[in-house]
Amino acid sequence: MLSTDLEYSDFSQSLIIGSHEVDIDIFREAGTAPWTLKMQVDGKPVEWPHVFVADKAAYDAAMLHLKERGLNPDMFADDDDYGIIESPLGQRLLVEGHPFEISIYRGVDEPEWILEITNAKGTSLILDERFKTDKDALGVAIAGFENEPIEDFLG
Repeated sequence: MLSTDLEYSDFSQSLIIGSHEVDIDIFREAGTAPWTLKMQVDGKPVEWPHVFVADKAAYDAAMLHLKERGLNPDMFADDDDYGIIESPLGQRLLVEGHPFEISIYRGVDEPEWILEITNAKGTSLILDERFKTDKDALGVAIAGFENEPIEDFLG
């Protein structure tokens, strides 16, 4: 789970663009100004020689990097035909007085399920791990709430 010494940006995310997996982590040490961008494309790190003044600047740099390499993160933005299957196991729950929404979904042409946990602030945590079944994804979410400090989910 997330370290309490680091503050992660809401721009951090994991994407699947075509057959490519992209992980974008934008973070800084708690209480400091500069943002660090760590990005992986298909498990290979992309090096950034500098830090960013704003988390949005780091996100924009990551998006530009992807687009320059033919990986358009917005390729499905206008495609209403790309189907998403939502699991009926998705649910809302209250953990230690905090509301969360568990979403489990996959693309119609994707065999594995994605787990997303969203807190009351709208901050979502999308796990890098993909799951063979939606039941497996739900089990990981529930186990996370049972075994990890609630602060890890509050963003």
